[in-house]
Amino acid sequence: MRPLIVILAAPDAVRARSALDLAAASAALGAATRLHIDAGAIGLLSDAATIAAIEQVRSLGAVLTLCPTGLADAGLTPPPFPDADRCGLVSLLAEAGDDARLLMA
Repeated sequence: MRPLIVILAAPDAVRARSALDLAAASAALGAATRLHIDAGAIGLLSDAATIAAIEQVRSLGAVLTLCPTGLADAGLTPPPFPDADRCGLVSLLAEAGDDARLLMA
């Protein structure tokens, strides 16, 4: 199965939940799955249900990356998921590979 990169780009909890469900399904099927929380969606990290869904996706093997600019702008202290990688979209796409599928929510 081709790798899947799910980018949460906006603070829409309904769209985020659907995207997180897709990321969980992809990871459960054994596909390399990356979940990226971009600057516009960092605010979702203050929602307990979203945090729980992200933890579930990670428990299935998905890699989580967070936008460092979004974290700084939001002033989340301490930042959620301190062990998650920090990267922007340029780094994310540079590492994606030619066969990766992208989903933006």
